[in-house]
Amino acid sequence: MKICPKCGKENSNNSEYCEFCGTKLSITEEDFKWVVIATTENQFEADIIKNLLEANGIDVMIKRPGAGIGGSAVLSNPLMGSAGAWNVHVAQIDMEKAEKLLDKENILEEEDNGTP
Repeated sequence: MKICPKCGKENSNNSEYCEFCGTKLSITEEDFKWVVIATTENQFEADIIKNLLEANGIDVMIKRPGAGIGGSAVLSNPLMGSAGAWNVHVAQIDMEKAEKLLDKENILEEEDNGTP
C-alpha cells in the first residue's frame, strides 16, 4: 500500500495519484517548487483566487512581481488593495488541480482567443 503524503490515506500499490485527494503519490523536491498559476490586475482579485484555491485544499502564495523595498502604498486602494499586477503561486504538485478548479470557475482566461 502507498500512503498519501498529503491526506495520509492508503492507496493501492499501482496508484500514481491518491484516490481520495488527487495528490501525486511519488513526489520529488521538484514537485514543491512554486509556479505562477495566474496574474491579476490587483490584490483583491489575487485574494479571491487565493481563497478559492485554499478552500479546496491547495496551498497558495500571492506576491507582486519584483516586489521589494520601495513600498507601494501610493498605489493602494482601501477596497481593492494594492494596484498593479499580482502573481498567484501554487506548488507544482497542485498545478493541475488548481488549473482545473480555476477553469471550472471560469477564472483563467482562454489563451487561444483572448476571452475569459
